[in-house]
Amino acid sequence: MASRLVTRARLRAIAPWASLTLLFLVTSVTVGLLGFVNDSERVTIGAHAATVSPTFDGYATLDLGAVLPRLRLPADTPGGIGINIDIQETDADNLTELLNRDALIASQPDGEIAKIQQVVQQMAVDNAVAGAGTGLLVVVVVATVWTMLGRRRRRELWELVHSHERRVEHRAIVVLVAMLITIASIFGPGRMRTADVVPTEWRPLAKLLPELSLDERLKGVEVAAGFSTTGGVGLIRTAVETYERSTEFYGRLEERVSRVGGRIHQASEGETVALLVSDRHDNIGIDRFAAEVGKVAGAKLLIDAGDDSSSGQSWEVFSINSLRQHFKGLKVVAVAGNHDAGGHIEDSMRKNGFTVLDSKPVEVEGIRFLGDSDPTRTGLGSADTPGDETTAEQSERLADIACEQPDDKRISTMVVHDPSSFADTAARGCATLLLSGHLHRQVGPEHKVVDGRPVTTYTNGTTGGAAYAFALGYTLRRPGEVTLITYADGKPIGLQTVTAELDGDVGVGAYSPLPS
Repeated sequence: MASRLVTRARLRAIAPWASLTLLFLVTSVTVGLLGFVNDSERVTIGAHAATVSPTFDGYATLDLGAVLPRLRLPADTPGGIGINIDIQETDADNLTELLNRDALIASQPDGEIAKIQQVVQQMAVDNAVAGAGTGLLVVVVVATVWTMLGRRRRRELWELVHSHERRVEHRAIVVLVAMLITIASIFGPGRMRTADVVPTEWRPLAKLLPELSLDERLKGVEVAAGFSTTGGVGLIRTAVETYERSTEFYGRLEERVSRVGGRIHQASEGETVALLVSDRHDNIGIDRFAAEVGKVAGAKLLIDAGDDSSSGQSWEVFSINSLRQHFKGLKVVAVAGNHDAGGHIEDSMRKNGFTVLDSKPVEVEGIRFLGDSDPTRTGLGSADTPGDETTAEQSERLADIACEQPDDKRISTMVVHDPSSFADTAARGCATLLLSGHLHRQVGPEHKVVDGRPVTTYTNGTTGGAAYAFALGYTLRRPGEVTLITYADGKPIGLQTVTAELDGDVGVGAYSPLPS
């Protein structure tokens, strides 16, 4: 008997806490899920502004507007989570340009996929926090009211509720009816109305374009059937052909890097290899090639000398997303070029964890860097617009900073976009290796000794194979160049170029030791 009383007493003590815990969980999960499925986020994806919203259909669905058909492919995510991507405005001048641009970006989608995943994960976290906050608030309110009533008043209310059986029955019926009305108001109207539009019929892309041999990724794509699909087959075919030309060309480059891997200098123990890129100008196709070169050489660091975009527009951050995704295991030191001006590219670099040089010496992987982004602003096909300073003024200012450093803090590597910006530092001998891009052709390495100290200047050719300021395409306009830099104890000791040729071959330059 005593043990039974003890058990009942324990149950009475535990019951309120168990009830509050259950109330918290039910409220949190309900509010969090409802918030998540009704949430949306406006983002920039590829060349478009877009609205991303989560679903539970297991597909990534792209709504491309009234002219082009909707596309979908399996999302392959846990819990059957999918997404709807409502593609909206773009700055493309015409539909053909837009389709080619989208197809080329789609040929290297890893950066944009990672960005969308990050957006959906953030929405899930935000709504989980909101649900937990709501659940906690409800628990606090219920617990407060429960405590304020007191035991005697709660007993009186309990007895009042149970004093008349018929009243209880009536109240139970009223509560049940109210619950049914609430549920019907939320879920009922959409089920009771007759749909004005027939359900979407999805057709595999392979059946729409049977004459094309699609890769594995495209074989999973389905197209919404209808007028826009049948009327736009030619447009779709053009986009798919552009996509496949791009994946084939850059895929072949990536494969050929391994064939010439034996000619790429391998770092010895105690050495660190950095990969230098510049002037990609939106050509994310080349990133597969560059990443493979870095992998074969065992690179631990990426140095980006700028002009990742063509005009610095907000939609061009896809270029930085791609760089981060392809080199996600490497630290990145970067500056923005004259075609990156406007703030969008630098902001994206920082959000992706890049170390953006800003005229302050920093140490990364034991290497002491100094540099700054280009002060000039240049659009696609437009003239230069002066910034807060000229390149000559920037060159003098950076030289003053470099020459102020003590001998044991000497600048190992200066990174700028325009070689004019390192001219004064090189002349005064205040940095060991000075790197740039901008010219779209290789210059150097050029060696000299200033006051007994070795100085090497080097300008990397265009990594994106750019002619003028545009490089996005399914082939190269010029050879695409990356440079491997070997360091020992934080000091540069050698350079080697690896080049993607116009015919899809890969050229490996001789390893060039630097003066000690």
